[in-house]
Order: sequence, then C-alpha cells, then structure tokens
Amino acid sequence: MDNHIAEVVCALAGRDKGKYFLVIAAEENFLYLCDGKGRKVGSPKKKKIKHVSFTGVKNEFVSSKLAQGGKITNKEVRYALSDYLTASANE
Repeated sequence: MDNHIAEVVCALAGRDKGKYFLVIAAEENFLYLCDGKGRKVGSPKKKKIKHVSFTGVKNEFVSSKLAQGGKITNKEVRYALSDYLTASANE
C-alpha cells in the first residue's frame, strides 16, 4: 500500500465524487486523502481503496518529504494538486 503515497487520486463515490486528492497515508484497505482546502493535512479523509481512481501520477517533492519522515503543509498539497490539474488540462 505504501506505493500509493503522494499519488493523486480521484474520488469515485461519496459527497466528494469527482474531486482530486493527494494520498498522504495508507492502511490495509483504506487511504487517507487530503486536498489542502476542505480536507486539511491535519484531518485527512479516510476512504476505501475501491472508492478512488488512481491517476498513476505521484508528486516527487511530497513523496520524498514523507519518506524522510517530514511533515507536509496544506500549501504543498494544494500546489501538488494544481500542478497535476494544469498538466492534465494541457494534454
């Protein structure tokens, strides 16, 4: 499960359906997601794996920071998501 850390995902179910999030932690069947606005890093959304769609895009900055045991900020999460969304809009 740790291979999904710092990956951008899209919610498939629930009130946040269609929104993009960043995975900041993982358990056996659950992912902890945040977007830096509605869902902050301090209180991430716990979501089942089957309720998200994986984009296959990881943010290297956030990934390396979490791997070193550092903490990420809401601003860094927002930047990672906006970076992904602008890159996917340009395609």
